[in-house]
Formats: sequence, C-alpha cells, structure tokens
Amino acid sequence: MSAIHLLLMLLPGALLFAWSMWKQDLACLTALMLMLPVLGLIALNMLEVALMRRRAMVGMYLRAESALARLLCRKTVLLLWQVVKATFFTFILFMEALDWQAWFWLVLLVDIPVMFLIHRRVRTALRTQAKPGLDGIVSRRMLVTLNTLVLAMLLAGGQMFSRQTDYQGLSWQDTALHAAQQQQLRCELLAPLARMKAIQQALASRAIRQGLESVNNVWSRIGGWLLFFFWSGLSLWAWSRMLLATLISRQDMDRLIHQGCRHG
Repeated sequence: MSAIHLLLMLLPGALLFAWSMWKQDLACLTALMLMLPVLGLIALNMLEVALMRRRAMVGMYLRAESALARLLCRKTVLLLWQVVKATFFTFILFMEALDWQAWFWLVLLVDIPVMFLIHRRVRTALRTQAKPGLDGIVSRRMLVTLNTLVLAMLLAGGQMFSRQTDYQGLSWQDTALHAAQQQQLRCELLAPLARMKAIQQALASRAIRQGLESVNNVWSRIGGWLLFFFWSGLSLWAWSRMLLATLISRQDMDRLIHQGCRHG
C-alpha cells in the first residue's frame, strides 16, 4: 500500500510537469484535462479542512436546529465552495509552474517522497495526541503549512542566486511587452492568463531589484525577496494541498462528513 500511495503522489506532479514541458503544443481540451485531476485533489484537501471547521462550529457553537447549522451541514453547498476556491488556486499553480526552473523541479521531485515519509512519521506521533481516527487529518493540516513555508524559502533563496532577465535597458512598457512575448501558448483560453502572469512577474522583479539595490542589510534583502515570492507561495500552498490530498482515506472523509451534523 505504501508504494501505491507514493505513486498516487507522483501522478499529479507528473501532470503538472507535462504541462510545463509541452504547454506550447497542448490544445485547450488537453490542458484542461491535465488540470482536472489537480483541481479535484486540491478541492478534496480543502474540503477536508472545511469539514473539520464545520464539525467544530456546528458541534461546539451552534444549535443543531438553527438555520446557520442547517446551511453549514448542506454538503453540496460546502463542496461547491471548495471547488470554486480550488479552481482559483489550480490556475495559479499551473501559471506559476511555467516559470519553474529545472533545479526547482528537482526540489519538488524530492519533496514528494519526503512529504510521504514525514506524513507517516507525524501521523504515528500524533496517535497519542489526537482523538482516535483523527491523526491523519491533523497531520495533513500541519504539513500543508510547513511544506509551503519550506518550499517558498527554497524558491526565494534559489532565485536570489539565479540569473534573471535584465530589464534595465528597457522602459516599463517595453519590459511588459518583452515579458508577454515570452509566453506563447496554443490554448487561447489560458494564453491571456500566462501573459498577465509574465507581465506581473517581470514588472515586480524589476521594481524589487531596483528597490533592493539601495538596501545594504542582508535581512532586508531577504525580506524583500520573500514579499516578491508571496504569489509563488500561493502556488506552493496549492502544490502541498495537491500532494497531501492523495493520502486522504475514505474513512477519514466519512468520519468528518457524518460527525457534527444531523442534517445532510
């Protein structure tokens, strides 16, 4: 079973990598088909967290017969809201993946088995701390934040020492035009998003670099780069949720769905 779970973690990462490698040749239908499994996994992980919050809210703070409790206990409403949010983060993840360099893809490849092993260790450690059957849920909730922070710091640190495009000889308008021309997608549905993302990245990079040239303190420089990579952090948050969703068992979801609500 461990090998199967590890393979399940590798599959969505492979879909994302395929998108980054062959983006210029993929038709819209193919690109959307690559996105659907990723969207589903992110939505599943977000649904698990939403069910935890609903369980606490309804079970501890609301009257079972109240209108708010009945609304929160409607599974369809809760699921649709998670799908809407997951769609937003899926697009961010796929757009950010367009700029990930080879070294960062290697980091993500290592991240998959590392997350798998850490999840098992943390889950084992939590069995004496969490209520019966909830150790996996708590473990995934903790690791989403931890993994996102680690990957964001690695990405920010790596980009600080990576060679970047020099826009100093160009005007701000030419910078935006040059960046937009670098993203050529066959899918006209996704092409505007890719160009907007490239423009945002180029303009923000230029602004940050010019602003940090006058800063001598190394910690201020690191802080500036971390602010610059906040948007990338959203994609890494989605990446972490995608990976951990493959470790969610049906028993965990059934337990959350049926606890805390008398209305479905």
